[in-house]
Amino acid sequence: MSNHLIMKNIFNSVSCVICIVLISFSCSQSDNSTEELRDEVIAIHDEVMPKMGELKSMRKDILKISENLQQEDSLGNTEKIQELESLAERMDQAFDGMFVWMRQYKPAAEEVSDEDYREYLIGQKEMVEKVNQDIRSTMAEARSVLESKN
Repeated sequence: MSNHLIMKNIFNSVSCVICIVLISFSCSQSDNSTEELRDEVIAIHDEVMPKMGELKSMRKDILKISENLQQEDSLGNTEKIQELESLAERMDQAFDGMFVWMRQYKPAAEEVSDEDYREYLIGQKEMVEKVNQDIRSTMAEARSVLESKN
């Protein structure tokens, strides 16, 4: 065997090893980034899920204020009553949005490629961010109303 042939075999072997390492690293990176993305989605959910009881309680308080305004002077308070009822409705929608999202969310890839699952997670992250924002914004608005009444 000539030196040239030996060098060629060594070069091919080293090239194969490098390709295998790069492919393994790439797959590992993909798995990690998918796991990280899934963790981000769950973290967004976990941020507001504990506030769901408080959201419902605040909604009840908002409707109580609306009811009191109706009893005081339903015609004179029409605009404020409508604002409060609208807020209560948005709070209901935010609450329901969390459970709608939870029912459709799939925490694991089922017979889809890593890339498709990653795209799915990106969409889920956008959806749960909206749910999170809806909950936080309606709670902030309700908190403002309730603090002004105290």
